[in-house]
Amino acid sequence: MNLKKNNILDSWDFLELTNYFIALIFLVNLIAKHFFYYSLPYANTLVIASTVYFTIQRIYIVIATEAELKYLKRISLDLIAIAVVIVFNDYLIIFQLYLIVRQFILILDKFFSTKPAKSFVTKFRHHPAKVILSSFALIILLGTTFLALPISSADGNSIGILDALFTSTSATCVTGLIVLDTGSAFSFFGKFVIMLLIQIGGLGIMTFSTALIMLLGKKISIGGKSLIKGVLDDNIQKDLNNLLEGIIITTILFEIAGAILLYIRLSPNLPSVKTAIWHSVFHSISSFCNAGFCFYSDSFSAYRSDIIINMTVMMLIIFGGIGFSVLMDMKYNFFQKRRPFRFLSLHSKIVIVTTLILIFGGTFIIFILDYSNQLMGMSISEGFLASLFQSVTTRTAGFNTIDISQINYATALFMIVLMFIGASPGSTGGGIKTTTFAVMVLSIISIIKGRDDVEVYKRKLSEKITKEVVALVAISVAILVTLILVLSLSEKGTSFIKIAFEAVSAFGTVGLSMGITSNLTSIGKIAIILLMYLGRVGPLTLAFALGEKKLKSAYHYPEGNIGIG
Repeated sequence: MNLKKNNILDSWDFLELTNYFIALIFLVNLIAKHFFYYSLPYANTLVIASTVYFTIQRIYIVIATEAELKYLKRISLDLIAIAVVIVFNDYLIIFQLYLIVRQFILILDKFFSTKPAKSFVTKFRHHPAKVILSSFALIILLGTTFLALPISSADGNSIGILDALFTSTSATCVTGLIVLDTGSAFSFFGKFVIMLLIQIGGLGIMTFSTALIMLLGKKISIGGKSLIKGVLDDNIQKDLNNLLEGIIITTILFEIAGAILLYIRLSPNLPSVKTAIWHSVFHSISSFCNAGFCFYSDSFSAYRSDIIINMTVMMLIIFGGIGFSVLMDMKYNFFQKRRPFRFLSLHSKIVIVTTLILIFGGTFIIFILDYSNQLMGMSISEGFLASLFQSVTTRTAGFNTIDISQINYATALFMIVLMFIGASPGSTGGGIKTTTFAVMVLSIISIIKGRDDVEVYKRKLSEKITKEVVALVAISVAILVTLILVLSLSEKGTSFIKIAFEAVSAFGTVGLSMGITSNLTSIGKIAIILLMYLGRVGPLTLAFALGEKKLKSAYHYPEGNIGIG
């Protein structure tokens, strides 16, 4: 038995070596064809033969290992890629990109095991903010390169660098603001790139790449662990493997469940099973990652009264927006230990309660404010469902079932507040976060009651947390005011409320618009790109990356008092 396993592992190593050669062929072919517009001799035949060879490899492994679960896990992603090729056989470029990325990730993992890499990673380990900023910037630039290619466009002509950069930033930062209609302006390849950017941006590049390494059956190197621990929050660093495994499984399960439910309702209106699967998968990923990208020009307005589509999209948005640490905490306490709400962590309690208050409070206020406007022509139940959907999606997702360009100014102002608050920490959404909003409210209550401490659930919040909240809100407001001023100068003739709505939507990575995105000037597009990027990485991340870590002072100055208010 051991001899058999050794033979399998030896064969595995050899097959992996041949895969590097295939990936190199694919890379040369794609560069020649889409960058230099030169077709290599027998390129299509070579690509098809290589794809068949890789498929035979995986089938051999399944048969040789007698479908043993340990080995199936190592090739699970490969089997999914092969299934995608079988379903979407007209688009072999997707498989070529998969294999290139697959081998690149494996090379990267080996690189992080070397001594020079470990030394390099150790330096970045103490600067996680710089890792976050640089990783998102890198993915945005790569996405821009692919989206600017003619193959990404529906008409075969490049959409231009600026529009490609805008779309790439919007997808990577899971925003959803668009200068070109996603459904009609992009080819299948372009839409696939957008979907991939959404998935990477929703999870975060470090989490995504590490998850890929694990899915490919490799162990994370010590250097890789060190780097990813620096990026993740301190309170979830203890068991990195279990955390990442939980994130992967949770994401896959939610997105598959969402795709199945969406398929049930979308398939009758689409021309083929293949198209229905594609639409369902794309919108499920877009929903769970809180991205708001949609193939339909009016978003989900045509399905305003469809309870299944509305509830599916809302559930995906909510669970994607409360944060993976909260999902893990809920899973452990509610399902594994069968324990009530009070056993959840303080972070989870604040996130859940604040989220519910914002959802149902937002539903009621939107219903009241817009009842005399668009909701007037709907039944009470349809109007309530539309208000609930908009309350959920306004804080970070960007889908809509009512015409946002036709909402009244009161509704627009309230939506600006919801967009500014956003989702929860460690989630796929943006904004200042629900916990920041909760600490602000609790601090105000504490001051009104004359208490020295900010208390919640019989716990005192540290002074450090309240200081960071003040800093986060102040920096966020400063960024918004500055770039709203730029937009006011560049977008002459556009009302201030529409400009403010657009800016906060970008900063909160929401994606709702009152109809001005496609008409933005070049300066306006750049301003929105900056807002989307800063909103996704977080203002404090930028501040920490620009600042230097200083030693704590060994002394304190005497306390002084000033008048305020």
